[in-house]
This record gives sequence, C-alpha cells and structure tokens, in this order.
Amino acid sequence: METQITKALSDFITDIRFEDLNGETTDYTKMCVQDLLGVSIAGQGAPAEKIWAAYYSGGDSQPGEAARWTPGFQRTEYHKAAAYNAACSHLLDLDDVHNASITHPGTVTIPAAMAVAQIRHSSGRELIAAVTGGYEAAARIGAAINPGAYWYWHTTGVVGAFSSAAAAGKLIGLDKAQMLHAFGSAGTQAAGLWEFLEDGSMSKSLHTANATLCGIRAAELASLGFTGASRVLEGRKGFLGALNPKANIHALTESLIPGQYQIMSNSLKPYACCRHIHSAIHGMRLLAEAESLDPERIVKITDYTYQVAKDTASNPAPPTDYAYKFSIQYGLAAALLYGELLEDAFSGEKTQAPEAQRLMSKVEVVVDPELQEAYEKNPTRWAHTLEVRMDDGRILYKSVAYPPGDFQNPFSWEMADRKFLSITAGKIPKRQAEKIMENIRRLDCLEDVNELFRF
Repeated sequence: METQITKALSDFITDIRFEDLNGETTDYTKMCVQDLLGVSIAGQGAPAEKIWAAYYSGGDSQPGEAARWTPGFQRTEYHKAAAYNAACSHLLDLDDVHNASITHPGTVTIPAAMAVAQIRHSSGRELIAAVTGGYEAAARIGAAINPGAYWYWHTTGVVGAFSSAAAAGKLIGLDKAQMLHAFGSAGTQAAGLWEFLEDGSMSKSLHTANATLCGIRAAELASLGFTGASRVLEGRKGFLGALNPKANIHALTESLIPGQYQIMSNSLKPYACCRHIHSAIHGMRLLAEAESLDPERIVKITDYTYQVAKDTASNPAPPTDYAYKFSIQYGLAAALLYGELLEDAFSGEKTQAPEAQRLMSKVEVVVDPELQEAYEKNPTRWAHTLEVRMDDGRILYKSVAYPPGDFQNPFSWEMADRKFLSITAGKIPKRQAEKIMENIRRLDCLEDVNELFRF
C-alpha cells in the first residue's frame, strides 16, 4: 500500500513560491487569469447568471470585500464573490482545460485565489504562486482518476475543492501540516455528477461554485486547527478508491520537480463548447477553407475519434440549446455554417436552423481503434479525423490533434487579447477591458491585487 501520497502532493504545493517560477510560467499564468476573467465577464446575462445574481443579491453584513466580475466590478462579501465568479466563468464553456486530467482548473482556482487575495491585500506575485499551486492540485488529482472516473464524475467539480483549497491555503499562509488538513477537508466535500447533461440542466456552474466554496472553507478551517484525513487521496476509504478503483496513483506525485508545473500543460479555448469537440471543429473549418465546401453537397460526415469524446459529446438530438455545446454533430455543422463558434452560435436561432439540423443528420461519430490507442498512450492528445463524402464522389479527409489554444499549439498574447476583447464587448466598456489587460500584464509588479480593478 502506497503511503503519504496526499502529504507529498500537499507539501509540494505548499512549497511553491513565485521565485520558483520561470518567466514562461509566470507569463502563461497571467494569460490564464486574463482568459478566465474574460470568460466570466462574458457570462453576464446568461439565464443561469441571472439566477446566481438573484441568489447572491443583497444581504451582505460586511462592507464589500472582493470584486464580482460584472460591469462596475462591485464588491461583495468574498465568499459570495468567489462563488459567483466561479459559476459565471463556467457558463459558456469557454474556460480553460487541462487535457490529461479532463479538468477546467481555472474556474475552480482563480475565483478562490482572487477573492482571498483581495481581502488579504496580497501581491500579484503571491496570487500567481497560489494559482500555480491550485492548477497543480487540479491537474494531478484529475489525471489520477481519469479517464475511468469521467463517465459519472464531472472532474472539475470533484477536484475543484482541492485546487481552491490549495490556492486559498497558500494565500492564507498555511504551513505543511495545515495544508494537509485542508486537503483532507476538501476531499470529503468533493462532488459533481454528469447526469445534468442528460437534460441540459444548469448544474455545471453549481459544481464550480460549490467546489470553490468548499476549498476556501477547507483552507480557512485548517488555519483554525480543524483537522482532515491525512490520506484522503490514497486511503482505504479515500478519494481515489471512491471515484476510480483503477486510479493511476502515480500521477499524483510523479515528477514533482520545483520549477516544473502542470499549468504549462493547460489549454485555452477558442470555441464556446466542450473541448472534446475542438479538434473536429478546427478540422472542419480547415476543410471548408481549403475546399470551399458547399454544405448542401455533403452526403455524409464521419468523425473518427476516441471513446471519451464519443461518450461525452456524441449527441445527435440535444434537448436544450446548452446541450448543443456537447454535440459533435452540431459542432461540425456550426463550423461549416457559422465559422466562429462563440456564444451566439448556440442561440436557438442558430441551433434550430433547418440547414444545421440537416447537416447534423449526416454526421456519424465512430471510435477509431488507432485514435483510441493513441489517446490511451497519451491522454493529452484529443484527436479527430474527419471523412467528408461529397455528392460528386469526392472523399475529403482532415486530421487534427492539437487545435488552437492547445498547450501544443498555444495562444499568443495577440490571440488571447483578441479573445478577451471579443467576448467582453458589450459587457464592459472597451477602455475598461484594455485597462484590465494592461494590469494583468504587470500582475507580478502589483503590490496589492486590488489594483487590478482600479480603472
């Protein structure tokens, strides 16, 4: 029986300091912060956001402590701000993804880190180290349980308590013993089931809001002496055994090397839908551009891919507009018809368009043994191969493994800025968006994170 696995990981995360990060890691962490802020702002006005806003409206017994990422960036009690921001950043399916763990680490790390940093007036350097530590927890714990746990468990929800506890704990200043207790309390609160996808319900954002609160609570309780299971990950009745009896325990501690962090194998999203579809979408866009495809002349589209992609996102008849974000069939149709797949592409007008429905009916999703084998050997490679049959007898092929934003094909700052400005347009003034980008670029120079929201 492996021992002290939880302690090894929590100790490593506790020890992360800004000085351990090289320039590339610091720069990319800033980009992740900017990306998530933009995605959360873009979620304003979504049906679920209105419910979250109503739920958290009024009732503050204290002066505003942390910013809600809304127009005006009004301040509220920091737990409320963290939960609200975590919910909003997961509404559009535009937030980042760590491929190997099938986790969205930003949405359950950055809102917790930002809220705690604001109330403590932490520096930008401290925030960057805390975010890096949170991503380390989410990525490693997610990779340990997946892909086996993914059928039932929404990984972001179940690992989010750990990542937010890690980030909050670092900012609070937990020592190694306290961080271990925080991990114990985080693990016992882990939750998040995929059943919500069956009818396209709103639970996905509940998972991130809840995980963020659970992590902050775990860290704060640990700072007061509250104890948690010391072997919550590997223990006989612990997290790994509960979520996946065949979990890869070695993923938790393999190559724990100061200076080398999991955030650098994180990916950003250009399309507002499930990341398992992005290679297929990009492949279709490349084909459409190269061949000037006429959608009406397509006889059949076969998408060859790996099992997790089919299980998660093969959906020929989504029950709600939101569920179309988890449909390979619609993603391919929309890529041909609309090009850019931001939130507007998932409106009822677009999803129910007769031409979109006709194209969807022509799509077949097939698990390809070679792509599945490649995925099993390298779970960061989310590949699709398209076969498009035309009415003139032509058969066109396109394979994509690393779409734009993938850590193997990363965003430049120009692309990151373009995304931020595009998705926040109409939500906040452009001058405010540009000031946020400017402040994030110099995040490591800010002595107080609150300066981010001073315009």
